[in-house]
This record gives sequence, structure tokens and C-alpha cells, in this order.
Amino acid sequence: MTDKEQPQEPEKTVYQRDKTAPEPKVPDKPEGEAPKRPVVKPRKVFQAKKVKIQSKKPLEHRVRHILVSSVEAANLIRQTVQDFQMELANEPTDDPDKEYQDYEKIEKFFARLAKKYSVCPSKAVGGDLEWIYPKMPEIEGILSKELRDEILKCEKFVIPEPIKSKFGLHIVLVCETQICKKMVEEQEKLDPRYEALAAKDAPRTQAPPSSMDIPS
Repeated sequence: MTDKEQPQEPEKTVYQRDKTAPEPKVPDKPEGEAPKRPVVKPRKVFQAKKVKIQSKKPLEHRVRHILVSSVEAANLIRQTVQDFQMELANEPTDDPDKEYQDYEKIEKFFARLAKKYSVCPSKAVGGDLEWIYPKMPEIEGILSKELRDEILKCEKFVIPEPIKSKFGLHIVLVCETQICKKMVEEQEKLDPRYEALAAKDAPRTQAPPSSMDIPS
């Protein structure tokens, strides 16, 4: 081979399998076995986070109630409402507004029960007591001081144990909760710090200059 002659690769390179390597093992499939399907995860039930109002200011509740005369009737109605709540909560969905839709359904369901079973005059409006707030005066035949104080301890859409009053047994549903503006305004008027702040923010009227202040 001269310096001008260079080694050249063949046009087609032939690669041979290494015959000393072990043969790959293929697992035997039993006859009639169906191919495995991919595992599909079930849809999760949407659970909205409940946010409880944290405030030192007085709160008021919009309330519905059902008044009955026996413990058996009170427990049965309470359990019926709780079962309906559980049924709605177990419905699978990804709708972020489901919690509020369920609240509306529960209140309507509760109102129907009040119209049918309550012995309170409020049954005509589905047991609606409207807004209950601290130091609210009693309503003859409907709202006592003891019932008012117990209602204010309840949480939104959590059915408590039947509340006993001089009128009978009450199944209570708190539909809305908010800060009681009326009570806050009354507290601010009685707070001396509020009066001092109001006096500080009040516009000051400038007295007219006296003859002593006018330069001659």
C-alpha cells in the first residue's frame, strides 16, 4: 500500500449479533387472558373549605327553626336534615360553587319541613326568624332569651342538638352569619376612644382675627 492509497470503508457494513449473549426471556401469557386496562382513578368528591368568621365583634345569624313538642319528633327531623346534607355532600363534582348550591337546597328543604311539622307561628314563612343578634328583645310566643343565646352559639349549616325553651323543642338552622353593624355602632358610640377620635377628625373652624392681631 502506497502513501496515496488510503483504507476505505465498505459501502455496506454488516453487523452480526453476538451469538454468545443469552436469548431474551418473554413471559408466557396464559391462554385467553385479556389485556390489562389502564387504571382510572375515581373522581374525587369536591370538598370546599369552610371558613368560620373570626372576629371579636358581635355577630348576627339569619335563622330558620322548627318547633315541636316531643323529643322523638325533634330528633327525627334533625336526623332527616342531616341525612339530606350527607346525601348532597357525597355527590361527586368539580364545581367550585357546589357548597353554595347545597346551602340553598338545604335551606329550601328545611323550610318545607318547617311548613309541614312546626307548631310555631313562623311556620307560615318556613320557620324564618330573620336576623338574631345579641341583646335582641324577646318575641312573644316565638323567641325567648334562652333560645336567642343558644342560637348565637350555633355555626352556619351545622344542625345542633334540639334546643329546649319554654315554647318546646327547636331544631335550628343558621343560614347566614355576619358582623352585627347595629351592635358595633352602639359600642362605638359608648366607647370614649371613639368620641375622642370623632372630635379629632371633626373640621376645625378658624376664629376671625381680633383687632390685636391686625398689624397697624
